[in-house]
Amino acid sequence: MIASVVATCLVAAAAWFGVGVSSANPKLADVGAWLWTKAKGRIVHVNGLSGEVDGYLDDKAGRQLRVVQDGGDVLLVDDSTGYVSRVEPSQLSVAQTRDFGAAGLQLAVSGTAGYAVDPASGRIQQIDPATLNSVGAPITLPGPLGPARIDGGGRLWVPVTAKGEVVPVSQGVAASPLKVGEPGEELSVTIAGGLPVVVNTRAATATIIGSDGGVGEIVLPKDVTRAARGGALTPARTEGPLVPVLSAADTGLLVVIDTASNSVLSTKFATDDPAKLGVPQMLGSKVYVPDESTGGLIVWDSAAGGQPTALQVAERPGPVDVFVKDGLLWANDENGDKAVVIDPEGREHAIDKDDSDVPGPTSTPRPKTPRPEPTRSDTRPDPVEETGADPRPTRTREERPTSGPTREPTRRPTPTSTRSPSPEPAPSAPSAPGAVSARSGPGKVTVSFSPSTGGKVERYTLRASGGGSVPESVDADGPYRFEFTGGDCADEYTFVVVAHWEGGEVESEPSAGIKPCVAPGSPSGFTAKARNRGAQLSWTAPANAGEGVTYELTGAETARVTGTSHTVDGLKNNRKHTFKLKARNAAGESPDVVTTEVDLAYPKHSYKNANNDQTNSKINSCPTGDCQIGKIEKGKYLNLTVICQVKGKSVREDQTGETSDIWDRIEWNGGTAYISDTLMATPRGGFPAAPLYECTD
Repeated sequence: MIASVVATCLVAAAAWFGVGVSSANPKLADVGAWLWTKAKGRIVHVNGLSGEVDGYLDDKAGRQLRVVQDGGDVLLVDDSTGYVSRVEPSQLSVAQTRDFGAAGLQLAVSGTAGYAVDPASGRIQQIDPATLNSVGAPITLPGPLGPARIDGGGRLWVPVTAKGEVVPVSQGVAASPLKVGEPGEELSVTIAGGLPVVVNTRAATATIIGSDGGVGEIVLPKDVTRAARGGALTPARTEGPLVPVLSAADTGLLVVIDTASNSVLSTKFATDDPAKLGVPQMLGSKVYVPDESTGGLIVWDSAAGGQPTALQVAERPGPVDVFVKDGLLWANDENGDKAVVIDPEGREHAIDKDDSDVPGPTSTPRPKTPRPEPTRSDTRPDPVEETGADPRPTRTREERPTSGPTREPTRRPTPTSTRSPSPEPAPSAPSAPGAVSARSGPGKVTVSFSPSTGGKVERYTLRASGGGSVPESVDADGPYRFEFTGGDCADEYTFVVVAHWEGGEVESEPSAGIKPCVAPGSPSGFTAKARNRGAQLSWTAPANAGEGVTYELTGAETARVTGTSHTVDGLKNNRKHTFKLKARNAAGESPDVVTTEVDLAYPKHSYKNANNDQTNSKINSCPTGDCQIGKIEKGKYLNLTVICQVKGKSVREDQTGETSDIWDRIEWNGGTAYISDTLMATPRGGFPAAPLYECTD
């Protein structure tokens, strides 16, 4: 009876939500993804290694669902209602359905961590991805909220636009916010290699949050601020340190941030309608940008540069959903039956989502036939292979040889021509150089481009918007790259590549602005040498520091330092003090903070008492006199441990005539006491007299 009731409830819930119940027990590939088709109301599972559909579920056509998938967790989100259903892949069925009651619900899932975020109200509820049940009490942040992401440690990072902050949420508890902009500035979070990167469109900055909690910054090209309303487009996560940022407004500006080297790479896509470009995704060194105007992808290799290529996904123009999962890039036409999966080498598998002869609600699997080897997305098939034509030359009937002897044709005399030779056609102008990209480096910018086509180019030159040094020229046959040096890190430079030919010059479109430097890495060898009431700090500059780098010192002292050493004074002795250091220049600052500590414990030293030949030497409980607690009898000389020195009552020693207000704190009978420095053989020459420290407690 219990089993019957449970089965009935499950079927009812699935039928209400619109997903069929499977009669099969399928085996789905471990490396794969679930893809949605709106028109047919179907969600299919595709083997990422073969591109084959190996399971599916049916739903009501026309519903706008979003698939959220991480590992074994597969969730279907109805954006119009806030209903969320959990798919049980092993049964091809819906296991749970829950109404979160918020249209436009954000669902962030990673491993065992899960959160349901209502961006309008600012309500955040921790959930169990395996059951959709709430975990703990909800929290509320000032709305509206930007897209929230979960980092490699299970923390949720929530952009709070109203305050220009991101708030980390761990185990359902909000921690102290991090300031990343001004109120109202558009913020987006990308988890790059497990760590958060926050892009502020209006400030043109990327805030890097390090593994130790340190916060760094990379300055982006100013043209990023020209993004359309909503801000620049960034992916939810990338598997490595590269983060693509697309500012699709009047130009298709693409910026790639390398969080490992802090370099910034920029290029512009030649597209008629940049607003049709979607969220860029990164796989290896290649950037994949969905293009709604074609229903395909723009593919650009950030390592090689040059012209981007196009990859068609849908049969007609329209949106394409692109994401990276299991080290593969997936591009899905949600309105049609086509999709593509691409591996890191650029090999692609075309996907037919309409394949129904696989495990599903009412069918059983059919035998599989091998599919052809995948093709590379960045290569074109040979025309001969594509048409199946015989590559050997053919002859017409008149050209075929005949058997037997042949007769030499009769030649007729031809009249001598008196016409003058026709003039040679004028050379045509080459096309403008294209795909100009600029990559920042320590003290330089590397500019690459694609060569002109058409007419004959003699050489290429580079023109920079400001001062600096560039090579005289590049040969017509390459390499198609320049290195610009000598610019000021505080300035942005744009670059134009000029093709020189017999008839003049042809110029490229100017590049996006970029700085000839990178945000410095972290200093190394940070040490602190103790001294009285202070420390002598020293460190080694980062390898990519260049000119114009300063250092921000925080902790026991706050200071801006230009060199690689600093003296700290005014600290309390007999304590430990911590210092933190990061490097900064006009391109940003290092995200990781280096730390060192100094221990200003009193350096105790042993000295004999002195000038004790006329009277007993008094031992006091204070440095002000009239508080005697003991004595050293006349004529006795003892080894006493001096802890530190302090100023007190000025006294004159009759035996030597010396006057001093310095008193020595000494160890005495298991405790401490004071004796005038005139009665001790301590070093002279200052207060405190090295190597002794001043008493500050």
